[in-house]
Amino acid sequence: MYVLVREYGVEFSMSLSIHQTGIEGCSVELQPMFGKPDSAVLHMLSGGAQNPEGFGPILDVYACTAKGKGVMRGGHYHKVLEEFFFPATGSSLWVMCDFRPESPTYQKTTAVVLSIEPVESPNGLPVFTAVEGSFPRLRVPHGVYHAFMPITEERVLVTALASTPHDATDYVYPTLDEIIRLEDVLGEELYQQMKKNIAS
Repeated sequence: MYVLVREYGVEFSMSLSIHQTGIEGCSVELQPMFGKPDSAVLHMLSGGAQNPEGFGPILDVYACTAKGKGVMRGGHYHKVLEEFFFPATGSSLWVMCDFRPESPTYQKTTAVVLSIEPVESPNGLPVFTAVEGSFPRLRVPHGVYHAFMPITEERVLVTALASTPHDATDYVYPTLDEIIRLEDVLGEELYQQMKKNIAS
């Protein structure tokens, strides 16, 4: 996929590499980054609300954070809201589960690691890091459970673009026991770590 990028008043197209997570509509997308991982410019969504990637309106921009290996954030899905997540610091394990009965991947659970620095994969999970020329972001549609936790003691900071303003009634909080095959996906050690360290 090619996206239109504006840098220093010049418009040009750059390739957007899309990696499917196995859940319909949920993907890790490696987007253009200008510079090197230690000093770079990241256009989070080129074109903003008129972006060519079909994200729709951007009605909220926020950040969330967690510090300490295994401290979980999130643990919900939305009835309407759709989100893009961008790792800003640290290394985090992301869990997704499809709660949409009409979806071809209904009840599928998967996990990936998003990281700024190169990091060893826990339990063989896919790892996406910032490298010269590209930067990972996670697209999460409504109806897809999502949670993240640091896999090191370093603080994780994640920025997000959201398609609706914050609405407390749009959240659904399944228990970890409702996440199908979570222990199979994570392995026993990560699964127990996640269960032990749930944060609000």
